[in-house]
Amino acid sequence: MSDARPRDPAPRRTSLQRLLSRFHFGITLFAVALSGVTILLAGVTALQSYADRNIELAAQLGAYGVEPALIFNDPTAAREGVQPLTEMQGVAKLRVRDHRQRTLVHWISPEEDPAPLLTRLFFPQPAIVTVRRNGSPVGTVEVWGNSATMTDYVRLGLLAGLICLLVTALGTIALARRFEYELVKPLNEIATVAHDVRLHRRFDKRVKPLGIVELDRLGGDINALLNELQGWQGHMEDERAKLAHRASHDMLTALPNRAAFDEQLAARIEAAATQQARLALLFIDADDFKIVNDSFGHGAGDMVLVALSERIKKTLRKGDFAARIGGDEFVVILDLPDGDFDLAALTARIRECADEPVALPGGESYRPSLSVGAAIFPNDGHDAKSLLTAADAAMYEDKLLDR
Repeated sequence: MSDARPRDPAPRRTSLQRLLSRFHFGITLFAVALSGVTILLAGVTALQSYADRNIELAAQLGAYGVEPALIFNDPTAAREGVQPLTEMQGVAKLRVRDHRQRTLVHWISPEEDPAPLLTRLFFPQPAIVTVRRNGSPVGTVEVWGNSATMTDYVRLGLLAGLICLLVTALGTIALARRFEYELVKPLNEIATVAHDVRLHRRFDKRVKPLGIVELDRLGGDINALLNELQGWQGHMEDERAKLAHRASHDMLTALPNRAAFDEQLAARIEAAATQQARLALLFIDADDFKIVNDSFGHGAGDMVLVALSERIKKTLRKGDFAARIGGDEFVVILDLPDGDFDLAALTARIRECADEPVALPGGESYRPSLSVGAAIFPNDGHDAKSLLTAADAAMYEDKLLDR
């Protein structure tokens, strides 16, 4: 009786060349896709960080611009204070509220959001800055961002990634017969660059020329993408530096503003207390400055303020700090040496520096004068508020003197 059971069919076999081709194709496709996604995510993460920081700096700039309007509850001045923000790319909406949560300004960009999904993902909450006056909150500035600064990069990244994947898919047929070492080495080069970009934000890294044409072309595409990222990084850093400078400096005189002065005074008091050293705070006020604006106009008043700021700076030593904290009010912070220091002579020089006439636009001239008050740490106070109060009182005493 014969065995009628059917034999098992022979297993399907494949050639080593085809197996290597499939293996190399899968590995190459995975590595390149991972590199492209990593670079894309790194770029989006970097841009999100810079965009968030820019929105925060924009809110700080708006807070500085609307501080006087919040103090005087002036909606018109508040709108003028936030006008520069409405011209910035990436600002979707802003709102200014006083300390009672009443809205002074509510502005929404007329431009359509190019990618609402990205906006919801990267800008779910507004940047909120509390505006303070003498330590007390007088209002808030809220700024919402949108995806306007990110959509172009995302489109470019996706397009470059698709091109890279397409080039790699076509090149894997020729790479199938090469030794594994020759394939892994250039891939490691690409992965190393992508790793440095993702972890260390090394946008200056580039893929070196590779011996395999297709992967070298891929490296060129990645380098082109990195060039775009580096350009975006430089642009965002420049914008951040400009916004930071505007947020901490007076636009008219280019001196540091009240916020920068408060930060500097606190830091110097802490350092002086640690080192058991002394410092001096000078409060400087222009006498009868209202006469300039009333008689010659605000343009002439601005020229006088600029001239006074330059003259005050010329009288100071290297390392001394000068700032404009109000309309015609200036402050100077001085680190006092251990030996004798003639503070009275310095205040006299500051008064004398303002005695020269200032040429006004209409051909007239105006001779300004200054009143100066000084306070010493720790003799006249141990904190910023007490020192500023003592220097302000000394300035008013000086203003009453008949010199």
